[in-house]
Amino acid sequence: MDIDTTQYNLLFLVTTWPNIFVSVIGGVIADRLLGRRVSYMILIIIILTGILVWSAASFFNLFWVVLVGRFFIGIGATLIPAVTVMFFINWFGKKYFTLAVSIGGTSARLGGAAALAVPQFINEQLCFIDDPSYRLGATILVGAGLACVGLMVGITVAMLDMYRETFKEKKTQKAKRSKMKHSDFKQFDDRFWLTVFIIIFYSIVFSFTGIGQVFYVQKYSLSLEEASIANSFVFSATILATPIIGYIVNGIGHHILWTMGAITSALAVHLVLLITSPGLHFIPYTTGILYSVSYTIVAAAYWPLVGLIVEKSQIATAYGIMCSMNNLFWGLLSIVSGFIIDISGYFVLEIMYSSLLFLILMISVLVLMIDLVSVRSVVNAPGTWKRED
Repeated sequence: MDIDTTQYNLLFLVTTWPNIFVSVIGGVIADRLLGRRVSYMILIIIILTGILVWSAASFFNLFWVVLVGRFFIGIGATLIPAVTVMFFINWFGKKYFTLAVSIGGTSARLGGAAALAVPQFINEQLCFIDDPSYRLGATILVGAGLACVGLMVGITVAMLDMYRETFKEKKTQKAKRSKMKHSDFKQFDDRFWLTVFIIIFYSIVFSFTGIGQVFYVQKYSLSLEEASIANSFVFSATILATPIIGYIVNGIGHHILWTMGAITSALAVHLVLLITSPGLHFIPYTTGILYSVSYTIVAAAYWPLVGLIVEKSQIATAYGIMCSMNNLFWGLLSIVSGFIIDISGYFVLEIMYSSLLFLILMISVLVLMIDLVSVRSVVNAPGTWKRED
């Protein structure tokens, strides 16, 4: 499709900004009304519908209809993690929740990596189709086929969950349904709301990697290929290492301490990028590796925190709030970062990133202090290797 830069940016905006509100509403509906099985099936159908609309619009070169399809895809993709954790918490309980979330996150990242690599390959194989619009539409149709596979997997998961509920957890499920009627935002305590703000870490990572390649080229005189490799280091270890780190964190516990350590290492990365001299070619690679370790630990230790804090009947709402905050901060930070680069340059940008990381480090310290004086420790509780309950 013949689109300009503004239209290209719109493709991403329609999947980000609306979901600031949709994520919370969807999480509440999943908790109070639909439940995990129905919510999961509906979200897969929404994603499939969005892909079909996108594909049809590509065939006829209708850009605004493409935006509608992207909007549906964004709704489904944003809410899927919030509904998925409902299965995790019910199947594995809080005892093995961290490990389950880590493995689930790895699966999601594998899917994301495939979504970036496979379409280009398919598009190249369809070179016998002369019309670019028809070729694009056919490529997207392959995604619809994969969504159908996901729908069948979702049906299987729903059937397994129904079997488990019917034969093993009748009493537990009845108690849970009665709690769902009383769930409310006021029931979330201070630990939850402070923990949610730590999600800014993800916004910083995504915003930085968006400009990282150009930054490395300009400050450290790397080639575009070298800068691309250094920039990709941030996510390089996550897919393989997250389940391993998740297993360790699940066993040792003390999630907030792991999170604080990861934030501290990320802060060190940005301070190094701030103060080092231009032309040091090895800096982007070393900081990229350290950033990758930091991001992996946060993915394994921080993301399950909310599930450990809130009740089972509120978990989709809680993660919906987290996803909303992530979309909000990511969108705002992307705009502010571009503005700072244009006006003041990368030095001021690194000061901003460092300041934000220091802020969320202080927030995590505050979460730890609240947990220490609480009747029952949650975010700093020992793991399965240190307790039997």
